[in-house]
Amino acid sequence: MTKKNYNNMGNYFGFLLIILVFLFANAPISSSQDFDIRGRVHMDAFIGLNNADDFQNGFNNRRARLGVNGQVIENWDGRIEVDFADGGVSPNDFRLRRRFSDGSRLWIGQYKVPQGLNELTSSNNITFIERATNSNMIADSRRMGLAYERFGRALGFKSMIFGRALGQRGDITGDMPLGGAFRGVFAPEIGSGRLHIGGSVVYESLMDQTIIGFSDRPEARDSGGGKSLIGLQINTPDLEGSFKSGLELALMHGPLSLEAEYLMVNVLMDEGDSPLFHGWHVQSNYVLTGESRAYSSGGFGTITPQNGRALEIAARFSHMNLNDSGYMGGKQSNLTLALNCYLASNLRFMANVIFVDISTRGNGTGDRTPVIGVLRSQFHF
Repeated sequence: MTKKNYNNMGNYFGFLLIILVFLFANAPISSSQDFDIRGRVHMDAFIGLNNADDFQNGFNNRRARLGVNGQVIENWDGRIEVDFADGGVSPNDFRLRRRFSDGSRLWIGQYKVPQGLNELTSSNNITFIERATNSNMIADSRRMGLAYERFGRALGFKSMIFGRALGQRGDITGDMPLGGAFRGVFAPEIGSGRLHIGGSVVYESLMDQTIIGFSDRPEARDSGGGKSLIGLQINTPDLEGSFKSGLELALMHGPLSLEAEYLMVNVLMDEGDSPLFHGWHVQSNYVLTGESRAYSSGGFGTITPQNGRALEIAARFSHMNLNDSGYMGGKQSNLTLALNCYLASNLRFMANVIFVDISTRGNGTGDRTPVIGVLRSQFHF
């Protein structure tokens, strides 16, 4: 299919979005509104422990979000949230959501593309201070679009048609990218525990855009905002789009949780080879005080202390490969050890030590093996 055809698809999508909004906007109007202020603050301290000359020691205000969330009218709820962290002001969730009698929901606005258990777990609830590199590089974050989801006790799915993200308007020439995503989850209860199996596919046409890039910090951000030790940018008029897929596996049983995830991205070209980059991570966490992680609608929640505080230990190994078809973005493997202390479901303190191994880069620089430490205090409301 040519880019001209994709441009026509973008026009059709716009008309479809307008039609669907009118079709589903038939909820009875109510004068009652119930909005709550919401926010989160994540404050970090970064310490280079060994071979860490690439980084800056010091403090970092990782997240400082403020917003509102609540019911607009009957069956409709909304959320607006902005991040005021060190890097500047950026929009997060800006969306409306319609709930139907069968429990399914229609989403309109900006929110996360449905791919990746690690990405879709809230930053308030992820086990480690940062998400795994494969998730950061491959899984899309928030985009504007239209989605439909339905989750039962053991089966669920979410599909989405999406375009650009808020704030990207000045970076796009011509028609905006257009993509589609689908994620399915099977999560049966097994005794007192739960098994999670998930899969996702995401296709995106880049339309008139000719640049796509991949990079990530080594699962930590230093005082200066962080430095990526692997990464690449593909800039060619032959760029057509990308196809991403992922597999998720998790098991929760009492205080023990196991998680594994594989993600790949195939960069699609009109001419020449289409490189494929991939990564994975495995992790395990155990709550020493006996509590269990919450789980619902295909994702993890938080830990709620039962006797004043909860202590959790965890380990993760992640790997990302950005070398294929002549592109040499490098390989990164990380081993992260973690200790978390929960004083409440919305207040915790975290400590990570990360052993990083960087190799096979095409930029003429040598391998890197930094060891870094990060501390975090966080709360949300």
